[in-house]
Amino acid sequence: MRTAGISALAGLVAVLAIGTSATSAAQASAPPAGAPSADELLAKLDFNESFKSIRYSGRMEITIDGETRVKDLTAVAMGSDKALAEFTNPEDRGTRFLKIGKDLWMYFPKEQGTVKISGHLLKEGMMGSDVSYEDALESSDYKAKYTASITGSDVIDGHKTWILELKAKVPTASYDRRVMWIDAERFVQLKEEMYAKSGKLLKTSSTLAVQRIGDRWYASTVVMESKLRKNTKTTFAMEKVELDVPLDPNQFTMAALTR
Repeated sequence: MRTAGISALAGLVAVLAIGTSATSAAQASAPPAGAPSADELLAKLDFNESFKSIRYSGRMEITIDGETRVKDLTAVAMGSDKALAEFTNPEDRGTRFLKIGKDLWMYFPKEQGTVKISGHLLKEGMMGSDVSYEDALESSDYKAKYTASITGSDVIDGHKTWILELKAKVPTASYDRRVMWIDAERFVQLKEEMYAKSGKLLKTSSTLAVQRIGDRWYASTVVMESKLRKNTKTTFAMEKVELDVPLDPNQFTMAALTR
């Protein structure tokens, strides 16, 4: 049985630049004939994003004012509760993140020190990226935190999509409203907009590459832009992805973080 997984960007601690405005999303047409129910669409999306375990290599390209920093990492995760990522590029070599449940720790090899990421730090960008620590902690169990509805359809890069709107129903949701464009055949997210309670657009994401892994499709390259910062974007690519592989539970401990 699969457990709820995490999205490609959330996979930074385990596993987006065009879009309409909040007004245009709200004015989308009624669900077209033949559209699945919101629950059916979420179930198919969850199937693609869920796994017992995952192991992969990744590359994060952080572009700020035209300058790009590249960060490489390896990561492993079990479901949505346990994850360990280690950066391998020279500048950050040995820096690690450990996620256990709703807790997140960061290890600094030079100082040999550990910091728990909590409070206002959760809103900060991970390693200076457009991906917040809060993004990394949120699982893809959308049904538990959001009320969903299909508001229309669209075409992205030649692929028909259903427009899925999620409205937060619990205060722990990272965003008050999310609008997703879900591929109607592969059931992967091709685009997303994330909004604050005020209606302000906070972030956008776009899938640049989709990979078939076994019996599912997986978004393997995603770019995210924070609308609270100027001239920045973060592209995250996953390579050598292995799903449902046997992993040692001892990898997800404080001892493994500080080894």
